[in-house]
Amino acid sequence: MFLDPDKLQDAEPADVLAEAASAHLGLDHRFLHALIDRPAESLPAVVAFGARDRSDDKVDLALELICILRYWKAPEGVPFLVGFIKEDPEDVPDDVVYALVDNAPQALEPLLKLYGELEESENGEVAFILANLGLRDQRILNILLERLEYDLSDTLLLLDMYGDAAALPAIEKAAATLEDSDKELKQEAIRTVASLHGQGEAENRLDREPFDIWELYPAKADPPVDLLDEDERLELLAHPVASVRAVAAHSFFNRQLSPDERAKLLSLAQQDESAEVRGRAWESLIDATEEPHVVAAMLQTLHNPALPVEERGGLVVGLAPEADRNEVRQAIADLYGIPEGRAKAMEAMWRSIHPSFRDYFAPHLEDNDLEIRRAALWGVGYYGLKSELEKVRRIFDDEELRTDALFAYALAVPTEVSRGRMKGILQRIEKDADGLSELEEELVKAALDERLMLAGKEPMFRQQED
Repeated sequence: MFLDPDKLQDAEPADVLAEAASAHLGLDHRFLHALIDRPAESLPAVVAFGARDRSDDKVDLALELICILRYWKAPEGVPFLVGFIKEDPEDVPDDVVYALVDNAPQALEPLLKLYGELEESENGEVAFILANLGLRDQRILNILLERLEYDLSDTLLLLDMYGDAAALPAIEKAAATLEDSDKELKQEAIRTVASLHGQGEAENRLDREPFDIWELYPAKADPPVDLLDEDERLELLAHPVASVRAVAAHSFFNRQLSPDERAKLLSLAQQDESAEVRGRAWESLIDATEEPHVVAAMLQTLHNPALPVEERGGLVVGLAPEADRNEVRQAIADLYGIPEGRAKAMEAMWRSIHPSFRDYFAPHLEDNDLEIRRAALWGVGYYGLKSELEKVRRIFDDEELRTDALFAYALAVPTEVSRGRMKGILQRIEKDADGLSELEEELVKAALDERLMLAGKEPMFRQQED
């Protein structure tokens, strides 16, 4: 079942949740409105969904459920929230803390029970939540006082949050046992004592800024179709919503197509009513240009003067492997001259690696259009424009383009292209980029392997069949 994302209000809340968990829906405002706007129907569905076994879900909706329950301030969600903590008690999201504090009376007993079930090394987050519930309960105080011996510094903060002067004797007793070398810890104890005496404000009260769930999600988001199997993605090609068909078509991009997939994409490219869908379908045929009938269809479409820019952009990307043809190169150059088609034209250029396009990229590394700058980076990388590497290094600080810049830099940085040099180049790039995250390191390794394979050599960091 694939629901229309623009008509989710007509669907049962349980179905909306199930479809989102199956990667059939994007997590956006439409998804949220379908649940949040009708709490009488949705709350039981959310609670039931949270209680079910979600281990086989393609998309884990745990954080979405937490945010929705926090938005509603629904006490019915307490069992799910406490159960979520139990799964990983040492890494509790702030939204779980706030949602439980908003339902303090209902959360007290389950949290006390959970605290007793966990090891002392695991229950610090639960103690933190208990201290912030805003409830006076001797059992909470006893827990915090017991923790003084386990972690004095952390527990002083918790007692400051809890705010009960009954803790003063225990704090003063603990402070009296400190050595002169524990000067900072003594100061913490003095500050906590002053706070509990009412001589100063507690420094670590829980931040209670208004919760805006809408800023956490985009107005519209595509379904994560890459998580779907091929049969499901093929089924999405017939979805009633054009944007979903377009995403489904693009999910076949840079994949080895089966004859059935190739035929369906070609049919979509030739017949769909949406220029966006047609463009995405043409793009995804980029690896099918060895098929004469596919190339013939693409070239025939290319000669249509009334072709929308959006479709023409996808078409020239799909035809990038055919850039040895004069008509294809001319079509790419013509599209480059149209501002709204320039980013796609430049993508077709760097994918083609045709020498005639070498000089198009450098002038656009500081373009006002983000996608044009992105295409310029990839062009610098694939054409090995070493003169532009200083500009590429400066883009490492751009959050939106850092990964593109790292890939381009790895492709273009001067070196002898040999397997023996790649580990040294990886270290150099890590230094030039002020460190690499785990994902960034994998990206750079992929770029270096790409560089080796473009030179006709075996990859260094992965098996060639991968």
